[in-house]
Amino acid sequence: MISTSRAPFLFVFTLMMFAASRHAVVESFAPAIVIEVARRPTTLSYQEGPSAEQQIIVVDTSKATHIDDFNHETILNNTLSLPVLIDCYTDKCGPCKLIERSLQEALPKFISPDGDESRPRLQFVKWDAETTERSKQFMSILREHEMTFRKLPTLLLFIDGVPMNLKSGMSSAAAIDRFLEEYLPDGEGKGRERRPRVGPKGALGVSTRKMNR
Repeated sequence: MISTSRAPFLFVFTLMMFAASRHAVVESFAPAIVIEVARRPTTLSYQEGPSAEQQIIVVDTSKATHIDDFNHETILNNTLSLPVLIDCYTDKCGPCKLIERSLQEALPKFISPDGDESRPRLQFVKWDAETTERSKQFMSILREHEMTFRKLPTLLLFIDGVPMNLKSGMSSAAAIDRFLEEYLPDGEGKGRERRPRVGPKGALGVSTRKMNR
């Protein structure tokens, strides 16, 4: 039998134990507190070339003048006496489409030096090798100077109205840059003369099918 003097103490002790057990039960079922740390979004910037403010200048080659018998004299003997780079192509030629990007990247340096209005270093035109009926006089100039080829795309470089050199096949922008710098009169090679090797059946215009192979 519990003494009456200890009854209040036991009562308080019982209340404390009950409260502690209740707190434990509540705590076990209490949801976990998730602390979310807000992060600032990361901004990725892409820098092209040596300076972030530098813009890539490209030439829209699709708008280039097409050379034929009606304008070849005016183009090749232009009033500025500029060298003329001719992109020889056909619509059915796959590599001819691929080289467009290379030309777009390489030509600004020669058409618009330093991106200003200064004198260009060359004139760029295109020639559709399938328009032989409208290009007989132009092709006769190539044959006269033994500047013949059978592969497309081909880049022809005319200086003072005369075909001086050519570059056949797919080329990168860097390769086109080296070609022009080597053979332009004001280039690093100072217009070094070099004639391409041609086969005995390499006459331009003899067979358009052979050129497209």
